[in-house]
Amino acid sequence: MTLTIETLFNDPGIVSSVINRVRQTRADAIYWQEYLDFRQTTLRIFKDYLGTVTGVMAGSINSQYGEKPIRERRNIGSGYGEVAYLGDAYQMDVSRLSDLTDLIDKFNAAKTNDQKAALKEIIDFIYDDYRQISLAAHKRMDIVFGSLLMTGSASVKNKDNRTDPNSFDVLDISLPFNFITPQKSDVIIDSKNMFISYLMSTLQGIAPDYGKYLKLVMSRKTFIKNIVGSSEFGEKFKETLGSNQMYLSTGLITSQIASDVFTGLGLPAIEIKDDYVKDQTGLNSQVYADDRITCLPAEKIGYMRWHTPYEATDPIPGRNYTPADGGMLISNYRDKTGRFMEYTAEWIPQISAPNTLTNFNLGTLNAA
Repeated sequence: MTLTIETLFNDPGIVSSVINRVRQTRADAIYWQEYLDFRQTTLRIFKDYLGTVTGVMAGSINSQYGEKPIRERRNIGSGYGEVAYLGDAYQMDVSRLSDLTDLIDKFNAAKTNDQKAALKEIIDFIYDDYRQISLAAHKRMDIVFGSLLMTGSASVKNKDNRTDPNSFDVLDISLPFNFITPQKSDVIIDSKNMFISYLMSTLQGIAPDYGKYLKLVMSRKTFIKNIVGSSEFGEKFKETLGSNQMYLSTGLITSQIASDVFTGLGLPAIEIKDDYVKDQTGLNSQVYADDRITCLPAEKIGYMRWHTPYEATDPIPGRNYTPADGGMLISNYRDKTGRFMEYTAEWIPQISAPNTLTNFNLGTLNAA
């Protein structure tokens, strides 16, 4: 077998083996997959149910000969979602290509029995390039989904330009969460922070309409300020911590310890988030916003809807495409400016029944 750079990046067997290795060994967590699963849509624009009925109204009790009352079927609110185009091209610089050429020459000069080891060296070398390609779309959706989950909205400006007044939104989503904004008078009672009691009574009050929630998602900063900072957590609930009381004074409280306290009180479990993604400007973006608590009814709350990219049915002449997760297509090409690796995908997060999710906006409460 003789190998060239062209065959290396276009041989389906080699490319697939590299992508499979990235899937198996990547250390980068994909945050959105904790809450969503991939689900294909055959159309770019799809119907999105916003008011899925999760309960059944109790039937009427009638007399033996009484007429049955006619009850209208409850309407299901609906809207439309549209998948977003995702894609980037990454250039491999000349020095990196030169190093790769040396490895290919070593492979071609090796005996047949030694080519397997030489090919492994090549795959080790280009692994990070494919890692960048394979994870880029996931990292973008981490930012988008994190914003949706914690604020009910998400927007992406052209090329992530946050300061240019002429930049425009290439993505803008707003969801109908049940938003609650507590005031200081709701929480501060007799100079004491009674946030846990407020949270408990509020969730009990909305349970008939929204049901019981499984977990509360919040950033670590929000957790420290509003949960650990509550007078009740420090004074009344120490006994629930048992042997872990020492963590209370240091702030080293895990989700599990906090959840033990909350579930013991009949509250949902706590999930503390402290994750960041580097955007295209080179800045780290916090995935889960501060001063927000989102109440989730289940572990999985929707889907990452994906559509088959147009290039799958009408490929650019001379270019080979390798499929990856969620219909993503990965290709490699050469022009007069260099060699590029490129991915294309069409994804959008879809939160099922967003009007059943409750979000506490603590901005007013936490304002100085």
